[in-house]
Amino acid sequence: MSPWFTNVQLGFDMATSLTIVGAAITWVIREKKQAEAEKARGINQQVRSTSLKKVQDVLFEMEDKFSVLINETQAYENMIDNRVRKVNDQLDFTRLNAALKRDENFLVKAIDRLQAIRLELGQFYELIQVRRYSLIPLLDAIEEGDKYIGVFQRNIDEVGDAYNQMTSGNVSLLKELQAVVTLLNNEFGDELIDISDDDKKALFQKISSDEKFMKPIQSIIYDEDYFYWVQRFVPAGKEEDYLEKVVRPSTIEDKDLCSEVMIHFILALIGKNHELLSQVLRTASGSVMKARIECKDILIALSAISHKLVMDNNNDTLEKVIEKYEAEEYFGRNITIR
Repeated sequence: MSPWFTNVQLGFDMATSLTIVGAAITWVIREKKQAEAEKARGINQQVRSTSLKKVQDVLFEMEDKFSVLINETQAYENMIDNRVRKVNDQLDFTRLNAALKRDENFLVKAIDRLQAIRLELGQFYELIQVRRYSLIPLLDAIEEGDKYIGVFQRNIDEVGDAYNQMTSGNVSLLKELQAVVTLLNNEFGDELIDISDDDKKALFQKISSDEKFMKPIQSIIYDEDYFYWVQRFVPAGKEEDYLEKVVRPSTIEDKDLCSEVMIHFILALIGKNHELLSQVLRTASGSVMKARIECKDILIALSAISHKLVMDNNNDTLEKVIEKYEAEEYFGRNITIR
């Protein structure tokens, strides 16, 4: 065999060997990458599976708390709303006023129920606040977890706001207003609606010049937590001025506006009497409904997150899933109670 042929054969064998080695290296690299990708997918799937179980565990726990809260809110809403009608687009408090006058324990029962709702709402809020320490790290570990956390945290904050409204607004205002109404009724009687203008003027002078009446009255109309209700005694368009120039400053900056609101409030105490309590009770009913919906939002959000964790190939955003679940066909956010 000639040397030339031998050299060609050797070169061919070396090229073939290099090709085989190169192919082998490429295969090894590809297999390694595929193994790493499969491992990553496996880890991610494991994280999603762990997150799903935790989310559903929390969801089941919150459902139980929500059920107890619903029972309390329904008892209060039935007690108040069934006694209020709409006549010519105006709320008619006649039956609720009569209940307050007829049963001296009616208001006590209503306040007790509000406090029971506040207690359940507070427990719901505290529970979801505690559970976020285990939920948030799990949600943060998955793709787009920040969006899940954002929705979850926003709903928690809204429940907290609803709780604060129940605490610092309705219940406290009812107690202070009840004290003022009781004080006036014990002093002057509670049938003051049909008195003459002269008698009303004289009664106004007695109330406005007596510190035992004025101190609790001022405690109500100067309290920012009660502004949501007190603003009905403020002249239209002057609400912000009253807040900024009367309620918030350490010294009253608009004394004329302050006096006007004071006059309107005292005259309402004389002329409407129990109806002021009825108004607050009805307003509290609206707060109760809002609080219930905020808690329901937590459950809907957790349900939507569960859906996304199960359907990881679903192209719908979390917001879209929540919007779908809020509809009547699913959880009826604004329609159904439960």
